[in-house]
Amino acid sequence: MRRRLVSLVTTPGDSVPRIRAANARAPSTPLLALALLALSGPAPAGDLPRGDCEAPLAATDLSHCDLRGRVLAGADLSGVRLDGVVLENGELSGCRLRNASLVKANLRWVKLARSDLSGADLREADLFHATLDEANLAGADLSRANLFGANLNQVHGRAANFTRAYLKDLLMEESDLPQARFDQAFMFRAVLIGSRLTGTSIRQATLTGAALEGTDFSGADLSGSLLNGAYLDGALFRGAQLKDARFVNAVPGGADFSGALEMPEHLRALIHPD
Repeated sequence: MRRRLVSLVTTPGDSVPRIRAANARAPSTPLLALALLALSGPAPAGDLPRGDCEAPLAATDLSHCDLRGRVLAGADLSGVRLDGVVLENGELSGCRLRNASLVKANLRWVKLARSDLSGADLREADLFHATLDEANLAGADLSRANLFGANLNQVHGRAANFTRAYLKDLLMEESDLPQARFDQAFMFRAVLIGSRLTGTSIRQATLTGAALEGTDFSGADLSGSLLNGAYLDGALFRGAQLKDARFVNAVPGGADFSGALEMPEHLRALIHPD
């Protein structure tokens, strides 16, 4: 949905395709007008039909609805607009929300386990203590979202964007998030045990006191991040970029830093105290 919105914003000055023979008059019938409209491309996302709050359907605008506490488990809400909508305490487990727009939506305590949120726009959404276990977050945008105390165990989130998200006390065990972005995210005391974050960008993030046992950061960029007091036993940092990262008082255990780039001296001393 977001790509269609961008197209709507960036194309108002473009010319509309025209079909006109030399010296022909402008179309004057509804049929010809409709033909021209069809050739101009798909309808912009701003033209989503107004949805029924009592019976929500996919590809509709539900931004006028109050859906707090609603039970919509298993519903197909792909492509809906829910910007700013209150869904607090809702039951949306197993929902299809592919490419849905939930910008600044209130999703506090919402159950979204096993839901498909791939490509969804969740910028600045409030997911305080929400449950997203086993959800599909591939390509989802959660930048600046509030996920304090949220559960994201065993999620699939390739290329998901958590830039500047608030992830304090997050539970994200055994999740698969390759090529994701956590730049400047606040992940104080986050639990990422056994997760795969290969090739991720985690620059200038706060992971102080985080539980990272068995987490795979191979090829990740942790430049400027704080991992003070983090638990690293069995974590993999193979080929990771560690420029200006801080591991003060971290517990390395059996962490593997083979091939790590620009390893800070205090980390070398921590790993090899002799």
